[in-house]
Amino acid sequence: MKNIDSIKYFLDRWETVDNSYDFSVPYHEDIDPHFTSLPTFVAEFHNCKIHSCPLLATMSQKLITNYIWGLTHSRKFKPNKSHKLWSDWGDYVDVELPPVTQEFGERYTYVWLPIDEESANNPWHIWIDVISKFRLMEKRWSTDFTKYCFIISNESKYLNKVIKEIIPEVKVVVMPKNEVWQFKHLLVPSLSNSKDGVITPHLAPWLRHFKGTTGLKGITPHRKIIVLRPGAKSRKLINSDELILALKGWETVALENMTIKEQMKTFAEATHIVAAHGAGLVNLLWCNPGTKVMEIQDPKMIHKKVYPILSHHLGLKHELYLAKTVPISMEKNKKPSGIKRFSDLINFKVNVPDLIRHLD
Repeated sequence: MKNIDSIKYFLDRWETVDNSYDFSVPYHEDIDPHFTSLPTFVAEFHNCKIHSCPLLATMSQKLITNYIWGLTHSRKFKPNKSHKLWSDWGDYVDVELPPVTQEFGERYTYVWLPIDEESANNPWHIWIDVISKFRLMEKRWSTDFTKYCFIISNESKYLNKVIKEIIPEVKVVVMPKNEVWQFKHLLVPSLSNSKDGVITPHLAPWLRHFKGTTGLKGITPHRKIIVLRPGAKSRKLINSDELILALKGWETVALENMTIKEQMKTFAEATHIVAAHGAGLVNLLWCNPGTKVMEIQDPKMIHKKVYPILSHHLGLKHELYLAKTVPISMEKNKKPSGIKRFSDLINFKVNVPDLIRHLD
């Protein structure tokens, strides 16, 4: 199969939803502040096949992953560790798909939501890379996105919670692992996020005001919150007790103990937020313009632009606080369970007086 790796393939065939945008976010002096978002679109494929890997194979033997859901390095180049669908990744890929197990004949009914197992329960990826596609369906045909049936490649407990609490009218069907389904007509929205955090400017405001957030209207921000990560395996604030004692009038929250609606309401009520870098900061979506955000980050990871850019599009006052890092020990030369990357093998220790000065 020819491996499609150019966005031109899509833009030449289907209507653009969002144009490309240039914008500037000067969040750190060592990082180039200029960013360019990619155009967005909704592709349509006929007589195509999808696999939970996730990938899409067109009727004309084109392999579709890029710009829809990019595969991880491991899934591309170490297929024997996950899907075993090919031996070598390149411009052409010899994909050996299993037999089709289900066929669907309806038109303008099914929408493909690919996501890999590793990302399926990450709140950032669910809001920015999955739920964002509801917006593209809505904008492309000026229609209610809940009319469609969404096909997701891997089950997401987090998405299930969002749907149950916020948008129960949405219909999602989960593909069984390693199955192949064939569609007479499949709608395929693009990603609205490229280069790990460069999102189209219209996305965040749409999420902030979409149909599940009606309960946030009329809230007056009045709380100063410190987001703790008691159940996390890494990026914990090891001197949080010292910080809490010093920040009079602030309160602590642990997102893992809250419902989706409670998380949304908490961030909507915040005037100030202090939090370590992590997927839970996607809740900045619910903050009111002008909210002050202090993101505690590893000095080696200042290139992680996801939340400074998100805050920029929402009108928040975002600042990075570069903290001292404390290494997490390896277990028999292996990452502890629950930690995906070696760069995550750290906790944070902040200089409390210095951090407080940044909050003034």
